[in-house]
Amino acid sequence: MEMIKQILNDFRSDLPNDSKTARAIDAGAGPEEIAACASSEGLHALAGALFEACEELAATASAGESDGSVTGALDARLKEFRAQLPPESETARAIDRGASIEEISEAAQEEGLTSLVAMLFEAEQEASRS
Repeated sequence: MEMIKQILNDFRSDLPNDSKTARAIDAGAGPEEIAACASSEGLHALAGALFEACEELAATASAGESDGSVTGALDARLKEFRAQLPPESETARAIDRGASIEEISEAAQEEGLTSLVAMLFEAEQEASRS
């Protein structure tokens, strides 16, 4: 989490106070929501840095899971992502209505949520092997 705080501190000073991204940072939003705002405002360096940091944290956290199963952790990770997304997000709406992995993945891809897309792709691959 320290890495995410550092990334936000590095970028925040360059953002105008009236940007969605700056408001999300100032409100203490989660990294996925901030990254979604950054992506929607064309701040791809910030969005990419946040997604990379989230991926690294997720990889570190999931290394301790006993079965190593992406599918087994999918519901929990979707709930975590959902909690970080703004209500107007199509990805959030897809998660809320229990849409298929493919539909959630498409919405996430359109919104630039690359770490979620990667996780869903991995879950799809694992499911097809089973």
